[in-house]
Amino acid sequence: MRNLFLFITLISFSISETYSWEDGGTILGSYGNLVDAENVGETDGLVPHDGDYMLTVSESPIDGTPIAYIAWVTDLSEGDQITACFHGYDTTPSTSPSLRIWGAWSANDDINAYAGAPAQDEQNNDYTAGTGWDQICHTFSTSFDNWESGDALVIQARLYSSSSGPDPAKYFIDLVEVTTTSTTASIHFPEPVEGLIADAGDNQTVDAGAMVTLDASGSMNTNGDIVAYLWEQTSGIAVDLDDEESDMPTFTAPNESAVLNFDLTVYDSNGNEATDSVTITVVASAGYLEIADIQGESDASPYTGQVVTTIGLVTGVAEFGFFIQDGYGPWNGIWVVDFGDAGVERGDEVEVTGMVEEYYDLTEIIISDGGSYSILSTGNTLYDSVNISQTDESYESVLVTISGTCDGPPNEYGEWTLSGIMVDDLMYAFTPTTGEEYTITGPLSYSFGNYRVCPRDANDVDTGLSNDIVETFSILKAYPNPFNPEVSINFSIKQSENVEIVIYDIIGNKVVTLFNDYVQANTLNTISWNATNYSSGEYFLQLNTNNYTKTHKISLIK
Repeated sequence: MRNLFLFITLISFSISETYSWEDGGTILGSYGNLVDAENVGETDGLVPHDGDYMLTVSESPIDGTPIAYIAWVTDLSEGDQITACFHGYDTTPSTSPSLRIWGAWSANDDINAYAGAPAQDEQNNDYTAGTGWDQICHTFSTSFDNWESGDALVIQARLYSSSSGPDPAKYFIDLVEVTTTSTTASIHFPEPVEGLIADAGDNQTVDAGAMVTLDASGSMNTNGDIVAYLWEQTSGIAVDLDDEESDMPTFTAPNESAVLNFDLTVYDSNGNEATDSVTITVVASAGYLEIADIQGESDASPYTGQVVTTIGLVTGVAEFGFFIQDGYGPWNGIWVVDFGDAGVERGDEVEVTGMVEEYYDLTEIIISDGGSYSILSTGNTLYDSVNISQTDESYESVLVTISGTCDGPPNEYGEWTLSGIMVDDLMYAFTPTTGEEYTITGPLSYSFGNYRVCPRDANDVDTGLSNDIVETFSILKAYPNPFNPEVSINFSIKQSENVEIVIYDIIGNKVVTLFNDYVQANTLNTISWNATNYSSGEYFLQLNTNNYTKTHKISLIK
């Protein structure tokens, strides 16, 4: 009897429940830029991990860390442990987009009444593996320092998207499992769908002139039958539905790019109704174009929202895309988004077909979502880089070379400036020495309001100024910067003429003229300014000729 008693006392108590979205539910709540929470079946070829349905959520716009509330454990007691798991779908190993499980405390009667969270070292630090469906788990405890009696646990799926897109970033989640040692706790999952539900189907992107089918087959009535359907177009170029009272009417898309919106209303036998809406994006193909035509030689492409085909040489390959160029000089380069799937290499000649988008003012061709590419040849000699002294739209995604002095160490994002022009570690990370002269080559990208040269490997980084660049454009650089009390100033001009170099204060008052004389073209000249008698602050160093002005900001720190 004693042995039996000991055996019984060693058995631990636990409650375990699972949820896999088979009842039409979605989420319990959310935080941040989380949109489009939907209960879906097989989607884009992805089969649910468990059963016939799964959860999909998206982030848009890409900003911060949105959160989906997928389970809630209430009525907890001191010393309870809660182990929570879910399966997330991820195909990007060791990088975004990815998911992880997280927890926060809430009021026991209100999931949205935030009551703090476990400390960082008490949270989960593992992300989805990037190999498809992957389970991530974590154990929480009411013994954590900041749990208070009466707090409930919100189990969360955190979304981690890449700033380079896509936008929206779409995620899939399935099979939540919650186990607790508590004898008092209640486990809550998303509420099942009940009653009359209208479902107008997923948004679609279709070709101009294509036959389109609207789909209300996901609509349901848990209390009986759906007795009538009614589709109504609410915006866009008018189209003719073959039967607006069918659950799956069809129409022919317009022969031009357009956005069409439709409302679906469903009715039951008691006269109750429910509505939903769907958007159909029609994309007209512009056919084959040269890159300069796609760029439009302007700030925004005239083909935004249209499908184009073009051919170019791959000049650089990054994690989520690659640069191509079809000629030397301005307007001949463009960024292609493939999210790492294309497998191209520098020197490949490729034909790409995809949608033109302006992603935060960077013109790009997206081939990752319904686009295509083919490698026509390999090992080709690239076009020469263009020597530039300042950046602008015309050189976006073109192979360029800059030369100057490192203004300071890289920031936390690996960015630094060379005589005021940003250098980025998109393809190659390099730590420069402040005050050192460099010549940098790479495609010119654009993001977060700045043009940036992106070296591709160590061969794109040379120490010293390039003689070719000195012969191409004027140079004005100052070192050290910041300085105290003396700064050295190097300058060169591309044609022989009179040069004036002036210092201005931050509000535009002339402080001193350092130089005013005739200068020979393509010669490096050096002068200095001793600012012992001047106060700390920002100053502007300006080089003036009869038809050219170049300004450089310098900082005096005492």
